[in-house]
Amino acid sequence: MKRKFWLGLLAFLASLPVGANPAPAQTPSAPFITPAQLKATLAGHKGRVVVLHLWATWCGPCLKELPLIAKLAREASSQGVDFLPVSLDDPTNRNAALVGRVLAAKTGDSQWSPILKADRPEDFVADLDPSWEGEIPAFFSYDREGHLRHSFVGNISRGAFERLISDLLPPER
Repeated sequence: MKRKFWLGLLAFLASLPVGANPAPAQTPSAPFITPAQLKATLAGHKGRVVVLHLWATWCGPCLKELPLIAKLAREASSQGVDFLPVSLDDPTNRNAALVGRVLAAKTGDSQWSPILKADRPEDFVADLDPSWEGEIPAFFSYDREGHLRHSFVGNISRGAFERLISDLLPPER
């Protein structure tokens, strides 16, 4: 009996292609986005409400809320809300791989959020919202014409998210 087992195992192993050592699947890295590309992306969503979410892997509260944020983004899409998450991690290839892994684990999509690649992040912050001091997590809601209407800094709840977008949506019929 033992001999049949070993012979069967050897036959199975011999049938595998050489080098068929199954390697773990590589998670794609998060992409990069420049401030100009982000502005163009925001402009491309005119006619829909947009929520910009800024976060980073080094921000514990950001990591904790990512699954909720992904769920809220999926639900809001059917209401006419586009969700644009952007990571503020340092724009290096190493961090892109890390962000991709975190996103895959927390949201199921390693490409869900690009990493901001800004030469002068302080200019990006001032241009985005002069009253924002750079704290994260941060949320910025834009109306259908692309104007910044609301901002929220800190961990967001479902209720706070709904308040962020509620007056930007058409009234229910």
